[in-house]
Amino acid sequence: MKHLALLLLILSLSSCSRYKQANDIIDKAEAIVSHHPDSALLLLQSIHEPEALTDSLRAKFWLVNGQAHYNCNRSTAEDSLLKYALDYYKEHDDIVRTTQAYKLFAQHLWWKGDRAGAANLLHEGMETARAAQDTACTLQLLHSIITQSTGDENFEDAVKYLKELLATDRNAPGTYITYNMLGIAYYYLQQKDSSLCYLQKAYEAVNQPDYDLNSWGLVSRNYADILSDFGEHRKAIDIQREVLRRYLAANDKFASLSYSSLGRYYLNIHQMDSARYYMQMSKETYSPYIDQDLSLSNYYLIQNTLMQYISTNQFLIKDVTLFSNRMFEDYLNREKVIAEKNESKRVLEQRNLRLSIAKQQEQMLLIIVLLVVVLAAVLVAFYIQRRKKLLEEKEEELETLKHLWADVEKTNNENDQFFKKILLQQMGIIRMVATNPTPHNQEFLSQMKRITQEDIPTDDLLVWEDLYKVIDSIYDNFYTHVLTRFGNVLNERELQLCCLLKANFSTKEISVVTQQSVRTVYQRKTTIRQKLNMDEKEDIADFLSR
Repeated sequence: MKHLALLLLILSLSSCSRYKQANDIIDKAEAIVSHHPDSALLLLQSIHEPEALTDSLRAKFWLVNGQAHYNCNRSTAEDSLLKYALDYYKEHDDIVRTTQAYKLFAQHLWWKGDRAGAANLLHEGMETARAAQDTACTLQLLHSIITQSTGDENFEDAVKYLKELLATDRNAPGTYITYNMLGIAYYYLQQKDSSLCYLQKAYEAVNQPDYDLNSWGLVSRNYADILSDFGEHRKAIDIQREVLRRYLAANDKFASLSYSSLGRYYLNIHQMDSARYYMQMSKETYSPYIDQDLSLSNYYLIQNTLMQYISTNQFLIKDVTLFSNRMFEDYLNREKVIAEKNESKRVLEQRNLRLSIAKQQEQMLLIIVLLVVVLAAVLVAFYIQRRKKLLEEKEEELETLKHLWADVEKTNNENDQFFKKILLQQMGIIRMVATNPTPHNQEFLSQMKRITQEDIPTDDLLVWEDLYKVIDSIYDNFYTHVLTRFGNVLNERELQLCCLLKANFSTKEISVVTQQSVRTVYQRKTTIRQKLNMDEKEDIADFLSR
């Protein structure tokens, strides 16, 4: 039992060690997921069986895994176990992780095409954060709702939640972004006054020394473009010229965008020379990043085609065809890259699966070997303990027999002496002692020879048919008398015990010669007293001799 407990302890410690290692890996991945999501995913992939983790580790694993996919701008359509993480953290009242799980699982539903479900989930999450009175979590979910509303072109909801965000976090460092987004949302709703009002606030907020050129330029370009679309071309031109001036001073790559916008503004007020000039400058400062942005490259194509038509009165499709062909080639190339990545991923997964199976087989073999070793150790220990116990019992029996033989020499009762001598000879005491020829046993053997020189067979331990005759001979037919009176009450073992008691054998001596435990002998004596209706302490031999 001790060895089994030790084995269970070893297996328990091994399991705890595995869980601790997995927890350390997940914690490391979580620490770097915001800045290095790819590395976080690699760490998580080293955990081969996340399904076998404890509930808390499994929830954290799927949460960090989903966050890594989100931060890599990858689809979370396959991250269905984010639902498990959400349920776990809701149940355990962890509002921070619950908020994170709401955001990520809503993304999962969005990628699966359930946009209404995603929106409902984000609203549920926001109510949960409000109930917990956690402003930071409420703001996170507000941002997610705004992002989804804008992406789904639901600008009414976007305006509603942008205003709520503004009211909740009016003094935040990025307030200009909220103003800018409100201005754009109102622009798409074609609410000119509201749109220009918030864009003006964004422009004023970001037109401070604290903000860098990129932030200022983005807000200013948006403001100028929307001013032009609402017909305020001169103000738009003034703002965009200031943007261009700063871009040129900083040799910024976005100068091409300002040239292009100015070309469009002048086109709208029919100043064709200025429009051609700025469009030409836009071409000359054209940067490769524009080709990488489909919306920008498409915008440039449309504007250049329109400018060409105005200049030549011809709608030529050369540029459109080249653009379309390039887009199609890019699409095919991307598909090939994706297919190759998928194939590489499949090969790696198969290789990892084979390695995982091999590792599991090695672990299983190690466990089997460990179990065999432990089992062998248990069996050896059990065998040694049993042998030790048997040796102790035999030594104790031998000592008892020695005392019994000594009693044979010392007793004044010739009948008891004769019967004990006969019984010991039947037990083969001479042979038992002779097989262990220690000096002490040699002396004991010599004492036995002095008592009798008869050659008594020792093939059987006790031959009770002969012993019964001896009992009758030396104790006035004691056995026959007991058998006649109580033979229908006492069984054979009990009759034998009565005979030994008559010959003045102690309980310990009876235990040795009958190969029964002391407890069994006591139980038999109690049973005999009960069968014969005797008192508990009444002597059995005296009772039967009456």
